[in-house]
Amino acid sequence: MDENNNSIENGIRLQDGRIIQGYPKQDPVVEEDKETPIFDTTGEYFSIPKKPQKPKLTDEEELALRKLFTYNAFLILANRERILNDSRMLLTPLYVRNGLAYSGAFQTATLGVYIEWWINAPYSVLFDEQDDTMSLIWYVSGSPLSGGNLCSKVTEEGKTETVRVPFFIKLWPKFTDILANYHEAKKLYQDYTLPEVIDILKRETTEEFYKESIRQFHCEAKIRLLNAELSDWKDRWERTQETSESYQRKWHIALINSRLDKVKSFYEDYTQRKEALRIRKEELTEENHTLKARLRKGELTNKEYQPLLTKNKKEIEGLDSDIYCFRKEGLANLFPEMAERFNGRDEIKYTEEKILDEIIEFFSSVSTE
Repeated sequence: MDENNNSIENGIRLQDGRIIQGYPKQDPVVEEDKETPIFDTTGEYFSIPKKPQKPKLTDEEELALRKLFTYNAFLILANRERILNDSRMLLTPLYVRNGLAYSGAFQTATLGVYIEWWINAPYSVLFDEQDDTMSLIWYVSGSPLSGGNLCSKVTEEGKTETVRVPFFIKLWPKFTDILANYHEAKKLYQDYTLPEVIDILKRETTEEFYKESIRQFHCEAKIRLLNAELSDWKDRWERTQETSESYQRKWHIALINSRLDKVKSFYEDYTQRKEALRIRKEELTEENHTLKARLRKGELTNKEYQPLLTKNKKEIEGLDSDIYCFRKEGLANLFPEMAERFNGRDEIKYTEEKILDEIIEFFSSVSTE
């Protein structure tokens, strides 16, 4: 079965995995599709021209249905579980002409598409920065390439407003994915009209239920949005860090090449000192083993052993300090562009180890060529 098809035998599979029973049509009809350019020739996301079998609504009728939808958007949202558990409500068509540049109009969305989108696409729910009031994106239109868009949001009072969102790429892919899932179900199963659904919901919905359901969705949607924003900022930070490290490495290599002879002299002196330090540490470590063996044999008293051990430890600390100071002073003198004044002297802070590693890598690679 196509993974983008949520229709199964006598049922519809929702985004959360639930299966809702469908009521088969006696004479399935094909949705009338718009004579518009198509972006996806498979027809999973966009219209495929077919012979219309439903009477076309007039522009005035479509406008009236869109107004009915936006005016009652929060009533629909409050009853999201009621709608998601009734396939006839789930498949109620909404005549909102969403679409993308270069692609044309989408197929007709349904109440189920919008409800599942508002639940599963965090950026489809907006919150005012001043008073945290919630609004819903109900109209999607823009360019998938540039991200330019003219969408529309609706408030709880039913007021619509055109918005240009900076996160358009976060909106339309999920919308089209969910829309594609309903492609077959719309042809196979019965649906209510929007006026029928609104009439049912108004008769069934109490003020107390409405307020609590919207409050609950507000909290859940805000958490989903904050988590999505946190994840996005983390991704941006990681990409920025990768870019920064790439440019930083290029800068370091340019600095090394700009004073190659001086850097080479520092590198040779540094590696000689490191090797001498390694050899001397091995000698002192061996000497400490010998001292400990003599202590165990009784050739040395503890009073004689401790000063000798301390002397060797201090020598190792002194050698480590010497090469540390040589490295810091040498790099600061080589690359004054990177140095900062700190405790009365110039130091390369934070990136010292990186430039040193790149010097070692640079000359190591040269020597192996």
